[in-house]
Amino acid sequence: MREKAISQREIRDLLNELATKLMQDIASWEDVVFIGVRSGGVLVARNIVKLIEERAGKRIPLGTLDIGLYRDDLSKRLFYPEVRRTDIPFSVEGKRVVLIDDVLNTGRSVRAAIDHIVDLGRPRRIYLMVLFDRGGRELPIQPDFVGRQVDIPEEKVLKLEAGKDETTIRDVILSGVKK
Repeated sequence: MREKAISQREIRDLLNELATKLMQDIASWEDVVFIGVRSGGVLVARNIVKLIEERAGKRIPLGTLDIGLYRDDLSKRLFYPEVRRTDIPFSVEGKRVVLIDDVLNTGRSVRAAIDHIVDLGRPRRIYLMVLFDRGGRELPIQPDFVGRQVDIPEEKVLKLEAGKDETTIRDVILSGVKK
């Protein structure tokens, strides 16, 4: 069973709030890069970068990170994850990285993403931005920027669906059983 969890207007408002908070905390964009975690984090990152570019009048580097091989549960899964391409067309060395994911829960995906980023170089700082924080940490990881705290049953999944342009967030769906 799938149910729509949030309206497009609410999504737009959350994205605008996140971009505003980030712009209040970061004065200069010279050494800032954005990295979205595949796949929902990339969708959020594209929207945030677009909003910041419009407001700052500056081009912002954006990369895509696949954490499939960095997960700590690979040996426990019945199937292997689909490994997709990581595309980081810039150096992270000495940069301030804004790491973006759609949903933060246990912290394990963020840990995998940080491990992958550090394998690419040594950033000066990593900020964590998430659209939704559902709690339930298993690791001591906390976001710097949160769109909304959500309280949903542990067995449910919160998933973003992209529009045809692969940038617009068409829907946020609450469904299924968590794997």
